[in-house]
Amino acid sequence: MSSPRVRERRSFSVVSPVSSFASPHSFLAGPLLLLVLAWLAVGADAACSSVRQVVIVGAGMSGVSAAHRIATTNGECFKVTVVEARNRVGGRMWSRTEAAPAGSPTTFFRGEMGAQWIEGATGNPIYSLARRFKLSIGRQNGREIQFTANGKRYGDARWVAAEAQYKTLVRQGLAWAWRQNKDVTVQQAFTSGPWKRRIFQTPYVQSRLSVDFEFNYGTTLSHLSAWYYDSLAFKPPTVVVTNGFDNIPKKLMEEAQTAGAQLMLNFEVTDISQSSGAAPKVTITGKNTATGATTSLTADVAIVTIPLGVLKANTISFQPALSARKTGAMARLGVGSINKIFFFFNETFWPVNVDEYFIEDGQLPGNRGRWVDWVNLKRAWGQTALEGVALGEYAERMAQMTDAAVIADAQAKMQRMFSRYRKKPVQAIATWVQRWSDDPYARGAYSYARIGVAGDEDHCTDYDRMGLPEGRVLFAGEHTIWQYQATVHGAYLSGVREAKRVLKYF
Repeated sequence: MSSPRVRERRSFSVVSPVSSFASPHSFLAGPLLLLVLAWLAVGADAACSSVRQVVIVGAGMSGVSAAHRIATTNGECFKVTVVEARNRVGGRMWSRTEAAPAGSPTTFFRGEMGAQWIEGATGNPIYSLARRFKLSIGRQNGREIQFTANGKRYGDARWVAAEAQYKTLVRQGLAWAWRQNKDVTVQQAFTSGPWKRRIFQTPYVQSRLSVDFEFNYGTTLSHLSAWYYDSLAFKPPTVVVTNGFDNIPKKLMEEAQTAGAQLMLNFEVTDISQSSGAAPKVTITGKNTATGATTSLTADVAIVTIPLGVLKANTISFQPALSARKTGAMARLGVGSINKIFFFFNETFWPVNVDEYFIEDGQLPGNRGRWVDWVNLKRAWGQTALEGVALGEYAERMAQMTDAAVIADAQAKMQRMFSRYRKKPVQAIATWVQRWSDDPYARGAYSYARIGVAGDEDHCTDYDRMGLPEGRVLFAGEHTIWQYQATVHGAYLSGVREAKRVLKYF
């Protein structure tokens, strides 16, 4: 029997310097911090003759981090209100939890429907927050099993040879891309010569490219920029929060509220208008998703943290209209599609000492992105469950499929992988399907860099342009920070960035 292989996620990322926001010592201890925040809230009126109003649109990680930084730094001078269309905090961080039926191996089912991993714990502010909030942290062992299209497990010798070819292709392909005088797609980089084209077509390489590149951005190689696809990474290990990843934004929001911030859920913003004159203001208008009632809030400054997919859908009217610089960047950046399925069982029938399983036929014509990655939720999370991931072309096709069809398709793929361990299919006691592309408040998973995201006229990327202010309307989110695009820590740091802008200039 061959042994599982060990590999770190996002293995081709560049290691960044330690973030200045990363040290766990930069946060006060929990009880002391709450006392300080309460004191700040009580003394607000006495400390400032003029309190500035700040409205933050969106209670995902970037919105919550901005609210937390402003409220806990200078809550006596800034009145922070966070409005959120959903009935919960966290946005694309959602740790769905439901009671399990009697006789189940656990009392509850839990699945990370969106963001799931802390990508590199060393120096990562998200890891520091998880530690400060005393959340349960599990470490990924990096072990994986690769299956052929017919469900046969790779042997060690075959895997070593295939992996060597794959790493050579990636190294040579990206080196070739950097030598070009203009940006190329990742697919062009990996098919730039006869040898590369031959290796590129092998099932193992197609599978690995899908997991290492397409999974990280939710799109195909033919759409991804070879120059700008990647973001800086923190050093390993990769870890997970096993008792609910969304506890991090929830607890940040709780601390912000203790410091005086307000939270309005079920508030769907429809219009953001700026006035001019000696005392310019921003008016944020929205409707209650439960009652339909319309409410307007007036602020000195607003921070918009809604996902790129929602911005691209033009569901919010901006007055005055956003600049051509902003709308051009918005159009050029892509939004990846990643959907998930969760199967909960009464017993395990898969190797439980492994983190992930991959099967090759997800990269065949018509199947691209079809359940390319399967995550074992037993080892790190303690759930007797398997999680399947669909992305890119297949995730978009799911919009035309019923849940029943999606479940049947995923079950067939799962059975092909694990038939050697259990010949007869095992009936799941619960199944969840999550479609982020169909979610009106997400409209996709996260951003990715397409060809043309950088322009010479101002020497910055479209991610940078997305983060630039439009008058008194500021912007945050993973799509506004090129160095940490498409990550939870990127969303967090972008919120801190805009909070600092508010504290300094307003």
